[in-house]
Amino acid sequence: MCAAQPNSWRVWQCLGARPWVVLLARGMVGGVFVVAGFSKLLLPHAEVVALMQQYTVIPTAVTPWLAALLPWLELVSGTALVMGFCTTPAALLVGAQLVGFSGLMLVVLGLGVPIEDCGCFGNLGLHETPLQVLLRDLALLVLLVPVLVRQRDVLALDAWGTPPEQM
Repeated sequence: MCAAQPNSWRVWQCLGARPWVVLLARGMVGGVFVVAGFSKLLLPHAEVVALMQQYTVIPTAVTPWLAALLPWLELVSGTALVMGFCTTPAALLVGAQLVGFSGLMLVVLGLGVPIEDCGCFGNLGLHETPLQVLLRDLALLVLLVPVLVRQRDVLALDAWGTPPEQM
């Protein structure tokens, strides 16, 4: 069925029709956000602020607020995506974060801001350069496409109570 459809949009729709692809994509993207958010929540607030201040392009007045809110936003949106709870809004929220992070990395790369560790995963030891973060975030955005064009939710809280014939 999918091979006979040459249009690239139809390929994405076909992938979204495969429950295992959607489940895998939800788990991978949501899992990254759960780990990133939780790892920053384990750090003292001042350390998270310091990690964000290294970018130098984020206004200093906003940094403490962002350092307090972003880990929770990552944790909640990632958990919702993994569980399949409000899947479309969660995927859109994660996608918006990924677009924002990608934009920040493009600015940092363009300005040549020297950053050896993005701080995305707190002190877990996953040191990533801005280019690595940009590539990872773009890959995660691609993985979100089947979730957004999905035709049914399998193993998702959204599907509970829905008769199988309506899925």
